Amino acid sequence: MKYLYLLLCTLLGFDTMAQTGQSIEFTQIRQELQKKWPDNRTVNLVFHGHSVPSGYANTPNVKTLQAYPHQVLEAVKEIYPYAVVNSITTSIGGENAEQGAKRFKQEVLPHRPDILFIDYALNDRSIGLERALKAWEKMIKEAQKQNIPIILLTPTPDLTEDILDDKSPLEQHSRQIRRLAHDYKTGLIDCYATFKEKRKNGEDLNIYMSQSNHPNEKGHRVVTKLILNYFFEEAQWNEYCQKQTMTVMKKVADWQLMNFENQVRKGSQWANSHAYWAWTNATMYIGMAEWAKMSDDPKYWDFLLTMGEKNKWQTGPSIYFADDICIIQPYAILFSKYKEPYMIQNSVETLDTLIANPKHNSLSYYSEGSHSRWCWCDALFMAPTSFARIGKITGEPKYFEFMDKEFRITYDSLYSVADSLFFRDTRYINMREQNGEKVFWGRGNGWVTGALTFIIDNMPANAPSRNFYITLFRQMMGKISTLQDKQGFWHSSLLDIASYPMPETSSSAFFTYSLFWGINRGYLEKEKYLSIAEKAWHALTSIVHEDGKVGYVQPIGADPKKVDINDTEVYGTGTFLMAATEYIKYLKH
Repeated sequence: MKYLYLLLCTLLGFDTMAQTGQSIEFTQIRQELQKKWPDNRTVNLVFHGHSVPSGYANTPNVKTLQAYPHQVLEAVKEIYPYAVVNSITTSIGGENAEQGAKRFKQEVLPHRPDILFIDYALNDRSIGLERALKAWEKMIKEAQKQNIPIILLTPTPDLTEDILDDKSPLEQHSRQIRRLAHDYKTGLIDCYATFKEKRKNGEDLNIYMSQSNHPNEKGHRVVTKLILNYFFEEAQWNEYCQKQTMTVMKKVADWQLMNFENQVRKGSQWANSHAYWAWTNATMYIGMAEWAKMSDDPKYWDFLLTMGEKNKWQTGPSIYFADDICIIQPYAILFSKYKEPYMIQNSVETLDTLIANPKHNSLSYYSEGSHSRWCWCDALFMAPTSFARIGKITGEPKYFEFMDKEFRITYDSLYSVADSLFFRDTRYINMREQNGEKVFWGRGNGWVTGALTFIIDNMPANAPSRNFYITLFRQMMGKISTLQDKQGFWHSSLLDIASYPMPETSSSAFFTYSLFWGINRGYLEKEKYLSIAEKAWHALTSIVHEDGKVGYVQPIGADPKKVDINDTEVYGTGTFLMAATEYIKYLKH
């Protein structure tokens, strides 16, 4: 994104050196922002335009603090804490460039802009290209007489127009603004090209809009990120992204805490699906614990401790059913923090019983007693990881030995070497999707890659089978990375996106987490996988509702299903927080 502007110039055939003719001025502004009192001065950012920078949402509601001028101010202040910065909006809803030009000398220039932003194209359709051109040129020339750095903005979308139509009025106005930026050597924020690219990649632009021609907070955030390229160097970008990610994580975690008991009470068609000890919640607890490690608010650890107490630190009712022992993982995390033996006493006894009394049933799904073994790929996240965590805590090899033996049996039963993916269970080996491809469930494979990271993290460095898990992880991520869609998501069915065109968050979050985990630990080549991981993370953030609810999470199931933006589940929250954690670790490297 940092070089999007220069890339667009190249694609449009502009001279990038001429196009960035004011780079010295923008560098000087960055230097000014870094000065401390008493050497600093006030820096004025002036935003001149129509309803969008004014903050109009659903007319006539004006959300000034969610609009990009205020977002830019907040972001700049995060990175430049000593700067005195004013964000001044001289925009008027419904106004076009001619009207803006008439009051330019009296109402804009007196603010003595250090940087001037001009955004009028949406309403310039009413006056046409020629009149708009004259008005824009008039404002540019008057500002440049006073040596004011200028950044021109192409329009944000109007959903009543087809943004993919290269002959649409807004596309024509965008081209004219790009030419103006080139001819007058101003800065350029190409909002229109950015949203157009999102639409080409299959994104529904409605998620960025409060009404047809006014962006919502998320839409303004897209513009803000483009503008910040003029203010941030790479290190500052990393710092800003860390803070933004922490903000999103807090919003997601707080939404989950607020809605948790309702989800427990609501449950689902599956018995005990949202019991405090259930695998669904256990996955969420793992992600919540990762966030708790980063947050300075003890309420998240308090929540997890309360959960353990409600469960009396017990597992689910059937120790042989993998889902019922997934809760051992958050218990192990809490023990690692608080060192209270009672937190894992029952877990150790449970796993010792399993080791002493192993089952030998067939893994064929419909065979009697098959579910007392790890006969479905999700089970690899629920049970082996629990053995690995207790194995690391106790230092006893028996937990890894049992885990390894059982894992490999499941691997032999469900892993497709030809596809580098796991079938959900034996029922799906001979099934085919509507397009004739094999049925590989997105979240099912997400469960496995997530499991591999926990196993490798907890396994002793000299363990004989360690390389098996690292190799398997690399094989799977090599395949999975090729199945990402243009937006950055993965889908319920990994090989039949046409039948399941909507994104699926739990699989996407697992894969995003696994990608950054692999990059951070050196198991995946940064050169090959980083762009895929970053694209995935930005896609994930786009499906978080404004209140922190994580959307597009497939409900409990065993195979690909359709999903929409309002579908959520506790494990979606957990996997999102896990992905965010590894992303922040990457930024800190």
